[in-house]
Amino acid sequence: MFLRKKKITFQCHPDLLDVKEIEPKLSSHCLPDWYKKIKVLHHSKGRSIKSCMPFMDSMTAGYILPLPQDFYIEYNIYNEKLKKKDSGFRFSLDGQIDDNKLGDYNLNSSDLQIHSTDQLGGDNSYISKKNGSQAFLKILNPWKIITPPGYSCLFTSPHYNENDYWNILTAIVDTDTFEGMVNFPILINHDKYPEFKKEFKQGMPYVQVIPFKRDSWYFKKESVELNSSKIFSYFSKFQDRYKRHNWIRKIWK
Repeated sequence: MFLRKKKITFQCHPDLLDVKEIEPKLSSHCLPDWYKKIKVLHHSKGRSIKSCMPFMDSMTAGYILPLPQDFYIEYNIYNEKLKKKDSGFRFSLDGQIDDNKLGDYNLNSSDLQIHSTDQLGGDNSYISKKNGSQAFLKILNPWKIITPPGYSCLFTSPHYNENDYWNILTAIVDTDTFEGMVNFPILINHDKYPEFKKEFKQGMPYVQVIPFKRDSWYFKKESVELNSSKIFSYFSKFQDRYKRHNWIRKIWK
C-alpha cells in the first residue's frame, strides 16, 4: 500500500542554517554506540534486542535535535559568595565559555531561561523533587518546527540515547498552529547526581521529535474467544514472529 509522505519543516536564522553540528538529523542516524555494538543473534535460545522491531522503531522514530551550543552546568555546588549551595549554567558564546557571563545565550536571548519550582508545583511536587528543588534550566531551540494541518509533535529525550545527567521535560506541541520555537526545560537526574560540574558539547543528541496525526479516540472493553489454530500458526516458529506477521516498516527521510 502506497502511503503519501508528509513533510516536516525545520526553519532557523540564515546564519545558522548551514551549521552542520546543529542541523536536525534522522533518529536512525544517531543510534547510540552501546546499541551499535550489540550483535544480531538468531537461535532457539533467544535473540538480541537488535531483532526486536518495536524497540528499534522507538529508537529510529522521527528526528533528532542536536544541542545547539556547548552547555556548562554547575549543579548544587557550594557558592562561597552566597555561603550556600547554588546552581548556575552558561552556554558557549562564539566558541568560548565566559566565566563572567553565567546564563548568557546568543540565540533568542530575550527569552526566559529558567522556570521556578513554583511553576511546576512547588518544592513538594514530584517533578520538583526529582530536580532537587532547584530552578528548571531551559535550553533555547533555534529551530521552528512546522507540520501539516492536523499533525502535532511529541518532544522527548532520545529513546535509550539520553545523557545520564539530565533529560528534557516530555511534551506534545501542535506544531501545525504554534508560531514560535519550542524551547526545552530540562530535568536534572538529582537522584544519581546530587551535585556536579560538567560540560555538554554542541551536537549531542538531546531531543527526539516524533510527528503524529491527531485523532480523537474512545475505548471500550470486550471479551474475545482466542483462536487456537491462529495462535499455533503464530508461535510455530522460534524467530521473527512479530516482524513476519505484524510489523510495518516506517519511513523517515
